[in-house]
Amino acid sequence: MIEQSPFPIVNKRSIQFRERAFQVGNVTGVNAYRIHRASLKQRLIEGGYRIHETPHFLYCRLAELSRQPEMQGKPVMQEILVHWFAPEVIDSDLGHFIMEELKPPGIVENTRAYGDIFGAIVGSLFPHDNQCAWHLYAANTLQRYHQRLDDHISSPRDDHPGEVFAALYHRVCQLCTGTSLLDAGCSSGFLPLIAAERVPQLTHVLGIDIYDAPFATARAMAGERHLPHVRFQQVDLLAESAASLPPFDTVTALHVLEHFTEADMYRVLSTLLKLTSRRLILAVPYESGQPEPAYGHLQLFTREKLEAVGRWCIEQWNGGMRSYENCAGGLLWVDRNA
Repeated sequence: MIEQSPFPIVNKRSIQFRERAFQVGNVTGVNAYRIHRASLKQRLIEGGYRIHETPHFLYCRLAELSRQPEMQGKPVMQEILVHWFAPEVIDSDLGHFIMEELKPPGIVENTRAYGDIFGAIVGSLFPHDNQCAWHLYAANTLQRYHQRLDDHISSPRDDHPGEVFAALYHRVCQLCTGTSLLDAGCSSGFLPLIAAERVPQLTHVLGIDIYDAPFATARAMAGERHLPHVRFQQVDLLAESAASLPPFDTVTALHVLEHFTEADMYRVLSTLLKLTSRRLILAVPYESGQPEPAYGHLQLFTREKLEAVGRWCIEQWNGGMRSYENCAGGLLWVDRNA
């Protein structure tokens, strides 16, 4: 390990970066911001790495034989993803660059590969303080969302997550009714934080998700922004216990339904309908071809399919009203009868 320089030592068996490398799964993300690209690339090549180069990344693989007896003679791939993003620009749009540059060559084949790469890049900002890295990512993303909400992008680009969700958040804030909001499948918790700041009548906001890893950062952001009425809770929408939550005036599920099979989707919808006292808001992406495996999508939606979901919801309630509009895909909201 070089003690005085962040530049890599490269040989045929290993590569080490001081203060710049973070590993998630099989991927080691390396923050090469302000490091000379051509020189680094040359040293990696000399070290035996096969390199796929894109505008923002060097994806490097090294095949070596494992020294473990049970794996003797079997190839082991070491994967290194070098990037040159400045810390202040790493936000939710990172997903756009990953999909645009790393999916076509087959580097991102499924949701695990996508998650490992995303996490390795963010973690490389502060390799010895992962919570600090995710805090910076969240702060950057929230700032960018608020800028876009103020500017109101009317025609978001489908392949830019930041624009897609900014458009959805803008419309959801307009559609919120009552004083309580439940965001089902809240992921990193950005909608609960944004709605709490932009919808003054909300006094109780809860974000739920099956994965609770982002909640430490989301709770920290809520504290910093003086939003004591925002909470986060781990909930499996397919578990019977999900229906034991209290009812909320507005319930949202934004780009969530496509992550379930059709059979499981109706189980989830049954739970959400029980938790909705006034308005349920659903949003789905429209994809062509096949559901996107990198995002963990399991089914495709069309306007007709989404509107059929709306009719089914009204049948379960024995009445109500539904409305539809195009908004970064399809947006549907269903209201209970007064």
